[in-house]
Amino acid sequence: MYTIGEVSRMTGIPASTLRYYESINLLPEPQRADGSQARRYTDSDLKIIAFIDGLKKTGMRLEDIALFAQDGCLLMQQEQPDTWTAQILSKRVDLLTKHIDQLQEQIAHLQSVESIAAERRAIYADMLEDRKSALGRE
Repeated sequence: MYTIGEVSRMTGIPASTLRYYESINLLPEPQRADGSQARRYTDSDLKIIAFIDGLKKTGMRLEDIALFAQDGCLLMQQEQPDTWTAQILSKRVDLLTKHIDQLQEQIAHLQSVESIAAERRAIYADMLEDRKSALGRE
């Protein structure tokens, strides 16, 4: 079991962000230490936090992450009916497809900006070389 401070240090996610994720039901309510308010996180909680953080780092909106995570971990729910699981899987495929489409648009945009920046760098590098040559330095 880990305290919120330990989880924060281990994941690099501020404790305030972890509390916020709990308040919007993105993270399940953690266990509490015997009779206290101190949050206690399990290794399973750490996996969920890492997963959420991974989606967040790809630019997925918190609202979409919440939709994705609201049904819990399917690997832990093997007793659910096939139709229920199929509905959740379909929803997750749709969310991830939408997110991948957005990522591909961002990649295309970044590649375009990178190309323009490389062209500009080449122009300025040539201008610099011309200036050095004109001044007689190499």
